[in-house]
Amino acid sequence: MTTSAPGALAVELQRASPTQWVATYYPMVVTPAGRWAEVTWDLHQHLMPAASAPREPARWLEACSSDPDHPCYAGHQEWATELAAGYAAAQAVHDTEVIEEPLSDQEAQSLREDTFVVPAGQLSEWVLEDETSSIGS
Repeated sequence: MTTSAPGALAVELQRASPTQWVATYYPMVVTPAGRWAEVTWDLHQHLMPAASAPREPARWLEACSSDPDHPCYAGHQEWATELAAGYAAAQAVHDTEVIEEPLSDQEAQSLREDTFVVPAGQLSEWVLEDETSSIGS
């Protein structure tokens, strides 16, 4: 997997309580199946101010700017300032944790060969099988 266009982050907005929402920022990755949020790498999370209008249970958006007036926040004007500030914090974490040098062709090939993707719906089965096999050892 490679990161997507520089600066693109996925933001999940979900209800934390009846009156409170939380924003979680993830890097975007490009896979053969398309662009996805890398949900195993939580870059930043913060509580949002109470919303004046009811919202759906969970929403995703793609953020690409620390400017609250950027069009990526058009559907969330009430939270644009907080979302943009969260983007800046998440991007700072991302920039400090990303490897500066690209992988060599040999390192990339080795990573592909050593990577096994488990479909999300089967993850619990794989974890259970792994625990069972280590008990018998």
